Amino acid sequence: MTVTPAVVEEEPTKKGLSFKLPLDETEMGLVAGIVAAIVVVFTGLPAVIKGIALILAFLWGMDSVRKTSKYGLGTGVPSIGVLATGFGVVGALVGLALAKYGGIDGVAYPAVLIGVILMGVIGLVSGILSNNEKVIAMKIPRLERAMMELGMAGTLIILLECSIVTGSLNFDAVVNQVMNTGLIAFMFIFTCFGLLHPYNACLGPDENRERTRMVAVEIAGLICAFLGFAMIILSSFSWELGSIVSVTISSPWKLWNGVSLLIFGVAVWAYFFRMFIKACMDEAYETVGTGMIKTIE
Repeated sequence: MTVTPAVVEEEPTKKGLSFKLPLDETEMGLVAGIVAAIVVVFTGLPAVIKGIALILAFLWGMDSVRKTSKYGLGTGVPSIGVLATGFGVVGALVGLALAKYGGIDGVAYPAVLIGVILMGVIGLVSGILSNNEKVIAMKIPRLERAMMELGMAGTLIILLECSIVTGSLNFDAVVNQVMNTGLIAFMFIFTCFGLLHPYNACLGPDENRERTRMVAVEIAGLICAFLGFAMIILSSFSWELGSIVSVTISSPWKLWNGVSLLIFGVAVWAYFFRMFIKACMDEAYETVGTGMIKTIE
């Protein structure tokens, strides 16, 4: 009697999932927080270096959104991303105001990090109140920590974006070039998407951290490209109270910063967008082209 050996099907190699950082959520938060804080303080660094720190901060924020939302928030995922960005705008303005009115000026602006800490405290308190049975009673595991991280990551992201555009963290420069020009609206919307869209796009039973992080990086690349373009435009103008008051020749350094960041952002977006599509194709059971939308005759 012969026994036919069972055929063992090999698990298909997921070639698309080649983006793997050897960092868990806690390690990601520590690395991203420290690197982003250092880059924020030293405003004279090239824009591409700030862009790399911005990507790390988005990965940290995305991890926090994923950690908060994976327990069944559903439509609450976008709300969490918008909340984190709101934390960021408020924390950044508080930090910038402290840097100006606290008498700290020059190459480094360490006072802006007080805004990061403040938003972390507010996020922690909001998480405690949200989970408290006598207040909201959401009962989401680790919500307190996640909300604290969202406040800190959101603030670092906004500070980095302001530092990229203005080349400094001077309160007046940020108000004139970011707030009065309307750039803050675009920054707010894109930052929201960078935080909420990765998990929202990959939401489902087969969601995995590697594929979700690909979306975060490619959106961060788009943001870098947008900020680089904004730098190129704003480098030739002086802005005050929302109107152009004088035209000046931009410094070659600032113009080159904008061009290099634009190229960097487009390259990051294209590479990781392709990687994300490939990962989706590799993990899908079957892909079918539907062709043109059929019309009723």
